[in-house]
Amino acid sequence: MGTILRFIAALAVGATGGALFFEIGAPLPWVLGSMAACAIASVIGLPIRALSATRRPMAAVIGVVLGSSFGPHLFTQGKDWIVPLLALPFFLGSAALLCVTYFRKVAKFDPATAYFAGMPGGIAEMVVMGAERGADERTVGLIHGARIFLVVFILPFLIRLDHAPVPVAPAAAVTGSVADWTLLLWTVGCAGLGLLIGGLLRLPAWHLVGPLTVSAAVHMSGLANFHIPGWALAAAQVGLGATIGCRFVGLTLGALLRSLALAAGSTLILLAVTFAWAAAVSAVTGLDPILLTLAYSPGGLAEMSMVALSLALEPGVVAIHHLTRVVLVLIGGPPGFKWIAKNGGTA
Repeated sequence: MGTILRFIAALAVGATGGALFFEIGAPLPWVLGSMAACAIASVIGLPIRALSATRRPMAAVIGVVLGSSFGPHLFTQGKDWIVPLLALPFFLGSAALLCVTYFRKVAKFDPATAYFAGMPGGIAEMVVMGAERGADERTVGLIHGARIFLVVFILPFLIRLDHAPVPVAPAAAVTGSVADWTLLLWTVGCAGLGLLIGGLLRLPAWHLVGPLTVSAAVHMSGLANFHIPGWALAAAQVGLGATIGCRFVGLTLGALLRSLALAAGSTLILLAVTFAWAAAVSAVTGLDPILLTLAYSPGGLAEMSMVALSLALEPGVVAIHHLTRVVLVLIGGPPGFKWIAKNGGTA
């Protein structure tokens, strides 16, 4: 069965899971339902697959949607986010220290694997950086994949406990109901130009960040104010969820459960640190603790921004914090590993 057919099968499985989660009123249904269904299908051996290249069109659409949430109002709010951004390196340091120690002492990983599995960075970046320094890249990839899976799956439900129910429809502020040729041209133009720029500049998560940046520039400048239809966003979310779920293709149930169990420990640590820092920064600044939780959360940029979008919060603020997180980890990760290596591999 060819790769394209396997991808189509993954989308079908994901759409079915998304529809089920939509019907039961789950938060962020098209991502979580697709992700759960494809994870189950992967483990039981159904012929599904999603390559990194197949994720790019969906990520580009989501980037354009998230970029459309940017506007001149973010300039006036900029001063409100100085303290959270300044606190971000300290949050990352505390989270990384606890997680690396957990993987070293509890999981018994070697120093390099423990370090790059415990760093709150993106999957691709941590796998590449870890492999260059002797880490087990498969283990690092599985741990980060499982961590994102667990955070994206758990956090919306935790937020619901202390927040109004998460709407199942995309926020009206960034989606429209009518699709015409003008909308298609703007969307394709922002996505295409963003992918080109993101690839040339080697931006982190370039297939998402590039289109997001171009779309944000278009909306903040007033050049256009287009909005993607809700059905198109739901379709992109299904593709995003399917890609996350398909990361477990080829794993046995035992290997999956072990990865999830190890990742669950680090996820609990990360969520506890996230909630603590969000509460502390909220107490100091008076900012929404839910929005701060999403901004600091150890999930993916796209996934956490989509949760903010579904809660009618500011996905642009979440995206800025996650981009800053990725850059800080990329800059601070290598020297941090050198320091740990000089100290006998202990954090």
